[in-house]
Amino acid sequence: MQKPGEMHVRQHQLSQDMRMVQSDYWPVEALCESSRPTHTQPQLVLTFGLRGESRFRETSGREIAFSAGHLTVTSFQASQGERLYRAGERVQQLRLILSAANVRHYFGEIAAAGLLQPQLKRHLFCRFGHATAAQLNQAHHDPLRLEIQALSLLALHRHQLQPTETLHKLHPQMIERLEQARDWMRNHLADAFSLSALALAAGLSDYQLKKGFQQHFHCTPGAMLLQMRMEHAHRLLEKGFQVAQAAWQVGYQHPRNFSVAFQRFFGRPASAITGRKRED
Repeated sequence: MQKPGEMHVRQHQLSQDMRMVQSDYWPVEALCESSRPTHTQPQLVLTFGLRGESRFRETSGREIAFSAGHLTVTSFQASQGERLYRAGERVQQLRLILSAANVRHYFGEIAAAGLLQPQLKRHLFCRFGHATAAQLNQAHHDPLRLEIQALSLLALHRHQLQPTETLHKLHPQMIERLEQARDWMRNHLADAFSLSALALAAGLSDYQLKKGFQQHFHCTPGAMLLQMRMEHAHRLLEKGFQVAQAAWQVGYQHPRNFSVAFQRFFGRPASAITGRKRED
């Protein structure tokens, strides 16, 4: 039985250079692991959070979160940073690691061109449903069953990484405006604004904004805004901000509404996030 202070990692080599990695970390003290993976070609990694949460922090300071109940999809060829785990929190994850050949085979050349990036990039961060949870709850040791499990997980989420819209490339000017809208959101997390206001700021119609976000970012503007707000609030809480203060900083006038949204997003209450005491 797993005990606090123990860390286990099991790797399974599947067919066509695909790997499955099952990790179970339960550090007594806060853990920081250095990571400098380098590969000859980009890889695509699907990380399914089973329990707890961890983060990867690049040397640039950019962070990527991995949370229970969420799928995080990243790609990279070379990356340097640290994997961060909290003291006393058990973190269980299952990762599917696909080679460039895997990605081309399962997703097609068009989708692969966007998914395979030399620098670390997050393509997707979303909650997974009951069907995925049912697959993840199955414990297999037989190589054939592991292979079936991996392919089933891929089949459940391939549509999120291979949207039909990728067949129609966006005009560079449209991409620039969509990224302008994303940056505008990031700079106005504390403000209350509507979809129409965001579209106006980017010089787009409401329809263009919604459709463009689905094509370029593979999510809705609302989903991206929620993710930005929750991740920023998480960082504030770690710095020692109170729940009400963090809520206000990310656009919630009522702490109760923020607490409900935070619990739903991360699977743990905002009050459970503790950091160093903030000196005002």
